[in-house]
Amino acid sequence: MNSIWKPAWCVVVGVLLVMLSGCGSSGGGAIRGDDPLLTARRADVTAGVRVQAITQAKAMVEAGEADRLVLRYAMKEMAWALDTPEMVRAAALEAVLWDEESEEDSLELVQAMLPTEPDRGPVSVMATAIADHGWVDATPALVRSLARPMATVADRERSEFRALRVLYPDRPIEEVAMGIFLEPQTDAGAAGLRLDMRVREAAWDLVGRFTPDGAARTALLYGASGGDEEGSAILMKLRHVSEVLGVVPERGEEVRWALRLVEEQGDRLGIWWEQTAEAMGLVRSEERSGLALRHVEAVRWAGQHRAAWLGADRASLLGELAGRLKGRQVYSRSKSIRGLASANRERLAAARDDLAWGDVLVLLVIDESLADAGVRSAVFAAAAADHNDRASEHGGVLWADSEGFHARHFSPRGTATPNDRRFVAPREMIDYSGAALAHFHFHVADWRNRDYAGPSPGDLDYAARFGRACVVFSGLGRGKLNADVYFPNGAVVDLGEIRE
Repeated sequence: MNSIWKPAWCVVVGVLLVMLSGCGSSGGGAIRGDDPLLTARRADVTAGVRVQAITQAKAMVEAGEADRLVLRYAMKEMAWALDTPEMVRAAALEAVLWDEESEEDSLELVQAMLPTEPDRGPVSVMATAIADHGWVDATPALVRSLARPMATVADRERSEFRALRVLYPDRPIEEVAMGIFLEPQTDAGAAGLRLDMRVREAAWDLVGRFTPDGAARTALLYGASGGDEEGSAILMKLRHVSEVLGVVPERGEEVRWALRLVEEQGDRLGIWWEQTAEAMGLVRSEERSGLALRHVEAVRWAGQHRAAWLGADRASLLGELAGRLKGRQVYSRSKSIRGLASANRERLAAARDDLAWGDVLVLLVIDESLADAGVRSAVFAAAAADHNDRASEHGGVLWADSEGFHARHFSPRGTATPNDRRFVAPREMIDYSGAALAHFHFHVADWRNRDYAGPSPGDLDYAARFGRACVVFSGLGRGKLNADVYFPNGAVVDLGEIRE
């Protein structure tokens, strides 16, 4: 394997071999008298022994003492098996991806496996193979893999990023991603899968990550050209959203959100678009460049009911919000999950530096909505349904129309993984909520649930993935809920309690 990553990968494998050589049955050496291919597939020996057996089996093939296709079949099977140790799967991939007689098959394996591969070892081997072979056709697979966020490794240090730099040495990654967004080079797959759209959304995730500045992202949007028929149509719709609503999506899920808004412009959201465009004209120019899709409905509502807020600066809005929250009881989460700190983090004073102008406006409008008796009634009815359902968490959306604020409850899908501590939003809820003010869900497994008041790490991941302003209602006792609003960047503000 001739590659700029080979030394690092060999060091990793070597360290793991040393660590694992004394563990499990049979010690660290090969099993004498056993076929190395059989040893490689044995689950009752150490990972180190299995990797050594793979090396021996490969050497036998190279010496003409074993069948190449038999080895290849066995290694591909092991590489796909997620219950096989990571280093064994990585070694199995290394044994086949540089097989010059089956390069086309190796490319197809990488294209199928890389987009959803969870382990870094196999990802590193596949990215190395792509770079070594110059497999430009694997670009969509690299994009999908890199788009999956990793908290422990910076994007520019990941093997997928480095492979893309080898394939495209003279192009910024965001331009490469934009090209894949416009033409994903991926078949849609079986009915309903829309693998091509998954590639587009992953590509836009990278566009957003590598161009976090809204102005730069807008320039990239208007500088792009080409693409397949659907890609060109999507590009025009996103430009329309930018021109009328003044925002450009930051992440892939927001592309789906923006397209839904455009599709419904001529239907139920016709008046909404008109009111939003008018309200955007009232926003101070200093604040307009920082707006995101999650702010748009709050801007529209304020344009109809609190126009002065749209002409106010951030400090003024923060002062208005601080005045509203003064004296309200904050219920900070005391049960830590994944090391999530909770003490005082939900107070406005702790979150204010992480709140954009539009986020403060959203908080003010959400606070207005929770003062509405009809909203509170609907929220408590949904909370009761959640409390009585021991298999899953329930949620819904806050929204407004000419008649006032509303809360719509969505029951979880029956196909969602049963878990009374995890909210899985049904797709119909996400698709319905283009013009929604916020998403919400509940922590009411027990009516007295103060220890879990506030968003969990999974909830924050949800907000970050979908780019939404979200509310979690936590039980404080029968007829009493705590409302915490949280944003994609992890900022959390406790709005206090609401009563039935």
